[in-house]
Amino acid sequence: MADADCTYCPTLQARLAGVAGGLRALAALIERELTEETTMSRRELLDVAAVRVSNLADQAQGGY
Repeated sequence: MADADCTYCPTLQARLAGVAGGLRALAALIERELTEETTMSRRELLDVAAVRVSNLADQAQGGY
């Protein structure tokens, strides 16, 4: 393993791509809720965002 390329890790890259996609989806949800007729209260939106961010952190750490 001493010759392994430490600058590229497919597993880490896949995790980060998943997290990036999740963050983009969360940003789109927040944008829609703030600019269009809302389907949830601001409090509900914060709750949803908190759960999604927590799940994304778990995903980044390999929890998913």
